[in-house]
Amino acid sequence: MIFIAKLKQQFSDYFFLRDDNLPVTNVEAWRISALRIMLVSIILLCAIFVIQSAWRSVIERVAYVIPMALVFYIALGSLLLISRRFYTFSAYCLIGLIIVAAVCFNATHQHQVLSMLGPIVMYSTPFVAFILLGWKVGVVCILLNIAPLYVLINQLTLADYITPFPVQEHANYYLHVILFVFFNVCIPLAIARSSIAAKRGNQFNIEKNNILHKQAQLYHALFVEARTAKIIIDQKRKIIEANDAAYALLLSNLPTPCVGNEIESVFPEFTVNSSKLVVNRTLGAKMKVFELSAQPINDEQHTMVTIQDVSAKALLNKTLAVQTQVRQRQKLYDESAGLPNRQWLENKIALHDDQASGTLFVCAIKINNAHFIEQKYGFLYLPKILKKVAEILNQNVGERGFIAILDKYTLGIALTIVEAEKTKSAIHHIIASLPRVVQIQQLSMHIDCKAGVANNQSDVSVNQLVNNALHAVTVNDALINYYETGSHQRFIEHQEISILLNEALANEELYVDYQPKVRGDGTLIGMEALLRWNSPVIGRVSPGVFIPIAEQSGLVLKLTHWLINHVCAQIKQWQGQGLQALPVAINISGPDLDQTDFKKFLINCVVEHDIKPQLLELELTESAKTQNIPDAIETVRYLASFGFCITLDDFGVGYSGLSKLTNFPVQRVKIDRQFIKNIQRDSKNAQVVEAIVAMCRVFKIDVLAEGVEDLREVDCLLAMGCASFQGFAFAKPMGKDQIAKLLNTSLMPNLKLPLTSQTASLVHKHP
Repeated sequence: MIFIAKLKQQFSDYFFLRDDNLPVTNVEAWRISALRIMLVSIILLCAIFVIQSAWRSVIERVAYVIPMALVFYIALGSLLLISRRFYTFSAYCLIGLIIVAAVCFNATHQHQVLSMLGPIVMYSTPFVAFILLGWKVGVVCILLNIAPLYVLINQLTLADYITPFPVQEHANYYLHVILFVFFNVCIPLAIARSSIAAKRGNQFNIEKNNILHKQAQLYHALFVEARTAKIIIDQKRKIIEANDAAYALLLSNLPTPCVGNEIESVFPEFTVNSSKLVVNRTLGAKMKVFELSAQPINDEQHTMVTIQDVSAKALLNKTLAVQTQVRQRQKLYDESAGLPNRQWLENKIALHDDQASGTLFVCAIKINNAHFIEQKYGFLYLPKILKKVAEILNQNVGERGFIAILDKYTLGIALTIVEAEKTKSAIHHIIASLPRVVQIQQLSMHIDCKAGVANNQSDVSVNQLVNNALHAVTVNDALINYYETGSHQRFIEHQEISILLNEALANEELYVDYQPKVRGDGTLIGMEALLRWNSPVIGRVSPGVFIPIAEQSGLVLKLTHWLINHVCAQIKQWQGQGLQALPVAINISGPDLDQTDFKKFLINCVVEHDIKPQLLELELTESAKTQNIPDAIETVRYLASFGFCITLDDFGVGYSGLSKLTNFPVQRVKIDRQFIKNIQRDSKNAQVVEAIVAMCRVFKIDVLAEGVEDLREVDCLLAMGCASFQGFAFAKPMGKDQIAKLLNTSLMPNLKLPLTSQTASLVHKHP
């Protein structure tokens, strides 16, 4: 296949069958193609006749036939070889050979019909001439064909004057076939090639015209109709064209007509070496700023000068420069309070490190009741209070320190203390000097201040030094708080854990363990979903660490949504495996209930996973605080109406347990583990649990004891009437695969533990 493809390529290249394969000469490719087609076809078609004629000439002993045929073939081959370089000469020679062949036909055949074929051959010369050499040579050939016309009419033959070639047996067949092929193959192929070339040329012209049309449209769009002023100049820098936008922009500055004038007559500043220039002009009593840019056009004989009115931009830049200067002046100043700002204070501290001696302390003084002042007196009074306090501090500190505003609620003092042992007394003296009441516009405003203090002994940056003071002032509610590295480190760790926890939600680093809930005889009645986190950065993190951080950072809502969706998917998977479906408990916090779309999300989740609401148990923690208790109650009641089991977790540790027990549709109460531990020996805890069980029996609420770690505790609780348990005495939290084995009733009907005889009797008593 490769050989055939290569052969076809060589054939196409030799005969110039592609019009884009242009020869070195100025002749069109299709003319050379037509010439070669005719030469090759003549050589091939006449070969049989020439060979037969030569053989007969040997037999008949006619000496001139073979030399004549050789000369004819040598001439055709030579013309084929030089057909590309000497095309015109080859074309004329081909016409000459056709005439010579016609004469030879007439002269070498005694038969009248065969001798007349020679003049007929000459009739082909106009076709060949029109194809190869153009219409002028074709007309000449038409005129020359008057001679063969005369010969044919008068039936003249040169065989009467020379020794004719003996008529061969099949001469009539050969000659007519050759003429047929010559007129019906050779010349038609050449005409077909020229026709194809004409068609391709026509298509090329159409495409070129389309390109020229598009270029004209582009020229109109980019230059003539462009909204940007443009002028085209030549190498002598004379204007040869300008668009309407240029006349409209420059008004009287651009002569009409401007063609022929030099560009310097309009813009003297625009010299030969100028590629981009900004000039000022006064047009119509207005100051204008023009930006000139020169760019050579494709032919590099012309240059396009683009003129843009940048007056507005120049004015804006000037205005911005003025505003920047103002901002630079105000960068170190807080306008609302009329005091230097934090940047100014940090600059002063940096200068102190290079110039002063002693220990430098930064004291952040925060107004605790700032929010109250804003709500009662308005937001405009707080900056005035800060300025008043700063004036009082300045009287006490003097030149020893620098005072600035750190944020809208806090002042900062940078103070140098030479004797470090007097630091606390000095700071206490400064704080004691603060007023308790500030008089602003006949209003007496009570202020409550506290301070955070940090020093630069730990070789920290200036920015970090101020941050340490701000951190110290927020640690607790003490009057004066000194910065401690440990507290700040814990703060940073909490922030880092918060960031990693947020990434863990996206990276699927969280997983769930399940702790079984059982009856006294070990029968599995449900389980609690416990969120776990295994971080690739800091390893396993206890829920007691990351859950409080999540509550502080607002991530607890995302955690709850993730847990609900994960548990629903897991229940659906267990059901798909044919396992027994039991309720799974999920802890719900106060912020979850405060979300207006929480109930919608929960219902959509169970619908999406096609599980029953009864399989989700919502555990409301005793310590959960909601922003809107009535709305929270309404949400819980709405969810209970759909079949979700509502459980009150950690019951007994707070003061709102009874209120929730009566207001919420609680179906189960979980007694906190602090009342369960050693209940068999602690009579007070036993009395509390007995009271809880009795109260729940009145409300027909199930009771579950969590944190059970000893079977003796189970015996005691069963005796009190508590029949459900959760704790290490029965099972520790386990993975989903282990739970699946417990749910597979064919393998393990339920969780069984060895019970004491007393426990067994109590179980039968309280099934």
